[in-house]
Amino acid sequence: MKTIAKKISGLLSVIILISFTFSCKTTQIISSWSAESAPQNLMNKVLVLGVMQNREINDNIENAMTQELNLNGINAIPATSVFGPKRFKGLNEDEIMNKLKKSDFTSAIIVYLIDKEKEENFTPGTTYTSPRVVGYNRFYKRYIVRYDRIQTPGYYTTSTNYVMEADLYSLDSSKDDGLIYSAQTRSYDPSDSRSLGLSFAKSIVQELKLRGLIK
Repeated sequence: MKTIAKKISGLLSVIILISFTFSCKTTQIISSWSAESAPQNLMNKVLVLGVMQNREINDNIENAMTQELNLNGINAIPATSVFGPKRFKGLNEDEIMNKLKKSDFTSAIIVYLIDKEKEENFTPGTTYTSPRVVGYNRFYKRYIVRYDRIQTPGYYTTSTNYVMEADLYSLDSSKDDGLIYSAQTRSYDPSDSRSLGLSFAKSIVQELKLRGLIK
């Protein structure tokens, strides 16, 4: 009995882990690119800058990306906490670069919301995937089953998908083109902006690790 209980417990743990993994994985990389080489000090201190009109989404993206980078040993800081909600408004390029240099930032990740897609899905009211023979061989029972299947109405649900882009720039002034990495993602119907931020950040950081930009 103890052996059976252990097996059941182990199976439940695996099921819970798989369910958790799939529930968290709502963001997919749909395209990405990286430069052939990157400065050694690229990830010494990273500024995370969201460029979105929605303040809540912007803050959650910045905070989630910062947290995920921190968990992977990267010194990352959200732009809002350093420069305030207006960030670089009213400043020219030289003034912005001087601010970043004084704060010792070596790179910046800029996140943009490219598109917000609405998708409508239809769910049938009652469906069967195999012939219903056993137990329904009498006229009335078969009639009731078929009647319910036809008469039970289906319904429509609307999901919202977010297409975003993340660009990683080196702030090394000696480089003419500082773009080191760029990726576009699609997040499938996140429950809220916090979930959107977390799944997006995990996908991007995982990509940066696979491409060797995070050691």
